[in-house]
Amino acid sequence: MKSTNRSAHYQIRIDVKLDERWLRWFEGLEVTSSADNQTIICGEFDQSALHGIFNRIRDLGVPIISVQRHSNRNGSSPRS
Repeated sequence: MKSTNRSAHYQIRIDVKLDERWLRWFEGLEVTSSADNQTIICGEFDQSALHGIFNRIRDLGVPIISVQRHSNRNGSSPRS
């Protein structure tokens, strides 16, 4: 079984533009809005923290559009 305790950089795209009051839920992460009224949440965390982020998004009641795992902060994937 592969270890899931290692941190990786993730990019999570959700189908809503978050306003200021909800941005506090993602403090410490890079949060940007796209031109198509979506929010992109980026950060480096392990699987446990990733599931915590998913729980926050679930609590907001908004759909997750995509989740991408990158090997490093500049967005390069291990297969690039």
